[in-house]
This record gives sequence, C-alpha cells and structure tokens, in this order.
Amino acid sequence: MDKILKALVDLIYGTNSKRKRFESQNNVSVIAADASKGIITKQNNDITRGTDWIVSQRAVILLTEKQIVCGKWQIPIDNISSATLVKIKSLLGGGQVLKIDTKDNESYQFGMQANDEWINQNSLNLTVENGKVKTSTFSWIIRIAVVGYLIYILLQKFGIIVN
Repeated sequence: MDKILKALVDLIYGTNSKRKRFESQNNVSVIAADASKGIITKQNNDITRGTDWIVSQRAVILLTEKQIVCGKWQIPIDNISSATLVKIKSLLGGGQVLKIDTKDNESYQFGMQANDEWINQNSLNLTVENGKVKTSTFSWIIRIAVVGYLIYILLQKFGIIVN
C-alpha cells in the first residue's frame, strides 16, 4: 500500500520530472526526491497535526550531496546541525517527517510518503526514529465539529430532527 500511495502522490506532484529537470539544470545528482509538505517550526518541535500544516509549502523536496531544496527553501548540508527522519504509521500506510535544525537556529519539518532513499543515502547525517504525530487542540476542535455536523445531517435524513 505504501508504494501505491507514494507513486500516486509523486504523480500528482510531478516528482520524477522535477527531479530530472533539477539534475539537468544544476548538473548535480539528486540522491532522494519526494512530494512533500514543509513548515518552519521552533527548534526541536514535536510533530503535530495543526494549523501550520494547512498553510504548509507543498513542493518536491530534493536531496543532493550539498543541499536540500524544497520550493523556495535551500538548506546547505554543511549548515545542518541535526537531521532526524521520523517514521510514522497511519491507517493509510507509512509516512515520514524529516526534521531539520540548522546552525542559524532555523527548524524545518517535511512530511512525505515512506521512501527508503532517505534512509539509504550517505550525504546527510541522519537519525532514524519511529514516532507518532500528536494532535493539536485545533485539530481536535475541527474533528469534533465535522463529526457533530455529520451526526446532525444523519439525524435530519432519518427525520429525527426536523427543520
């Protein structure tokens, strides 16, 4: 299931064509590439579902020997103070979040589908962990509102609630 989802998301984002275009325009080899959603966070921030991800940058993340590129962000490998790949399981399959802290005190999180290219590479000193995504208060409120609305619609449909 993981490979099917990754292939679908990569197709939607055009990951393979963006990878090839980047390689030819910059005369470099891309080591890993994925469709991703990226956010800037506080240093060492936990991975949570929340409002940051609603407005996240959606782009293809590319790893080369010298940098990570994702949309408007370019992060030189030699400016990275720590990098952690958190593997996550969900109902729809596996995913991963790449957490990057820089020497400039900037922190990034990149959510993507499970991809062994990141684990098998040697350019980025990477710690791999299993983890969970925490749910923010905002996310709980939205979920409760949606479930409440669906119950209301069902009750209306069966005539239990009349307008």
